[in-house]
Amino acid sequence: MIASKKQEAEKLLQSILAHSTQEDEEVLMHLLKGLHDKQTGVHHRYINAALHMTGEFYTDYSIVRIPVTPVIHNTIKVPHGGILATIADAAMGGLASRSVEEGKNVVTTNLTINYIATTKNKELIATGYFVNKGRRMIVMECVIEDETGKKLATATASFFVIEPRQ
Repeated sequence: MIASKKQEAEKLLQSILAHSTQEDEEVLMHLLKGLHDKQTGVHHRYINAALHMTGEFYTDYSIVRIPVTPVIHNTIKVPHGGILATIADAAMGGLASRSVEEGKNVVTTNLTINYIATTKNKELIATGYFVNKGRRMIVMECVIEDETGKKLATATASFFVIEPRQ
């Protein structure tokens, strides 16, 4: 008999819990809460749910936050550089996409990030701003800090405005 995905998941979860460390359990709870938030409409995308990402978007700037947990740690137990790039892209791209006319959207064409410092604090905060807003191309910049105001990275990105698909 072939097991259903639900049965496979239950078996895997039992195995994980039988051999889990406290950190494993913290990570599992983080991911399960994120999935629950996706199911209940708190988040609309899995990446935002998995990272517990929140965002505030205003006319001229945005603020995106991610809690620092073992889920985003690299091998030296600080936030992975790719996560800083992800939060920067979310802050800049989210603001850019909200600035274009109804029915259009944006795609990232390039992203440059300069890493400055690491943190063991509790939150990553990315603030995105416009550098130039053209009809077809938007250029943005972003500063990533922790909750103490320690600057962790700066980023710039370009976004191409796309037409709605037919």
